[in-house]
Amino acid sequence: MARKTTDHSSRRQPGSVGLGGSLRLVVAALAVILMTPAVAAAHSEYVVESGDSLSVIAHRHGVSVSVLAADNGISNLHLIRVGQVLRIPDGGATTYTVKAGDTLSEIAAAAGISTRALVDANGIENAHFIRVGQKLTVPAGARTVPTDPAAGYNSLPSRLRANPSRLTLIPSFEKWSNHYGVPTDLVMAVAYRESGWQTQVVSPKGAIGVGQILPRTADWIAGDLIQIPELDPYNPDDNIRMTARFLSWLIGYMGSTDAALAGYYQGPGSVAARGYYDDTRAYIENIGQIRRMFAKG
Repeated sequence: MARKTTDHSSRRQPGSVGLGGSLRLVVAALAVILMTPAVAAAHSEYVVESGDSLSVIAHRHGVSVSVLAADNGISNLHLIRVGQVLRIPDGGATTYTVKAGDTLSEIAAAAGISTRALVDANGIENAHFIRVGQKLTVPAGARTVPTDPAAGYNSLPSRLRANPSRLTLIPSFEKWSNHYGVPTDLVMAVAYRESGWQTQVVSPKGAIGVGQILPRTADWIAGDLIQIPELDPYNPDDNIRMTARFLSWLIGYMGSTDAALAGYYQGPGSVAARGYYDDTRAYIENIGQIRRMFAKG
């Protein structure tokens, strides 16, 4: 950190200055220059610790790996040593304060970076746990300029418009609904009715995330229908994928969209054994109304 220096030029006393006075002024001026690092405003320093890598350090400080390497004359990106002092250029990293309902994946998506980059930049051990009021460093080096994910959706609910981080889920809805041949507005509407597109909410019965999928159902969808058991219902993209796949299966199994919605809400076994409950019929009607808000164009 640069030490504070004082410019004495405004204190010059009236009258002539002899050789000794001139020399003292020159020395003082040189001292000011030498005590003021030329790169103080553009660089900081970081001492490499055990377990560090160049990419982790770069993400943590919001700069690109290539810029960090070039600034330190590093030719082998995989070789740095403990105790090495690195010059960190100003990458324009920003700070974000976590708000109620935020998740790392939503914050990262809104910033146009990967969740991993955000995790690395903040030394977070549990990507599913952040606290309200926590200040996060958002790297700028990996930042892209995202397009507006809500473009073309002119009737979105104000509840979503007021939470831009939730709008970053739209590409996942579009991707997986198209992949499984289900109308995008249907998947969006079901998820909105179930959770309001909240990614980490868990119901009193244990239903998880955007699509409010019960853990046993999530295991079955991931393992049997999608055949990727590692899918995580707490991961928004995985949850939306499971929601779309489940609706696709229900439409085929139940024979119609309304029957599929009944199965999603009431359970396909219960529908087969008991028919529609009154609240199931209300659910189907409500989804039909909500779908209009997610029509594109």
